[in-house]
Amino acid sequence: MFSEINYLYTSLMDWQKALMFSFVSYAVVLFGIIVAITFILKDFKFLLVFGITFVYMGGLIVTILVATKIFKKRLIER
Repeated sequence: MFSEINYLYTSLMDWQKALMFSFVSYAVVLFGIIVAITFILKDFKFLLVFGITFVYMGGLIVTILVATKIFKKRLIER
């Protein structure tokens, strides 16, 4: 299993690795937001967490796709 992960990681270009780490780090921020909201409300509200996750991840995925398109265009032209 680790050899497959290593192969996948080494086959990525540098800008793809940067986008992957960016996506993971923003997902960690989302986890922090969910934890903070849960502690503030002192209860886990599934619909609220689902809504926040849906909006946050939707925006994040759209932003990552736009960045991918820009990086591909700019890096291929050079």
